[in-house]
Amino acid sequence: FPYTTLFRSIQAVPVEGCPFSAHWSLRLRQAEQRLEAGLVNEADFDEENLGRSATDILAELTSLHPLPGPVCFTHGDACLPPFLSRGGRLSGILDMGRAGITHPAQDWALALRSMRSNFGLYGEKLLREHLPNHCAGEDLLRRFRLLDEFF
Repeated sequence: FPYTTLFRSIQAVPVEGCPFSAHWSLRLRQAEQRLEAGLVNEADFDEENLGRSATDILAELTSLHPLPGPVCFTHGDACLPPFLSRGGRLSGILDMGRAGITHPAQDWALALRSMRSNFGLYGEKLLREHLPNHCAGEDLLRRFRLLDEFF
């Protein structure tokens, strides 16, 4: 499955000495800054969050326990558009602006949402068959989808 190969490649980037952080506490501060700057569009929230305020979602996110391990290098916005393919093979990756070291569920959460959005439940189901156990918790995946509402 192309996403699986892609994630293995991205998440195999060595993290020792990596200057790119996407740690939970940093992303929460960035979410709060974006909210304060008026950069969060509540009308563009995922369907499951429509009607909620960004302030409410941020309060929920800040109340969560720290992330469990492991950490690795992640793309940070692993929905379909940043990944280019040719002949069914990955040929390029765009937009690495949110890349950094964090839990690998960051990429899986957004990829699953993107698969569902583009290919329906069947597409999401196909990708879920490759979901690593350490990323499979629905609360963990939901956490990263909620955080994405700010970016």
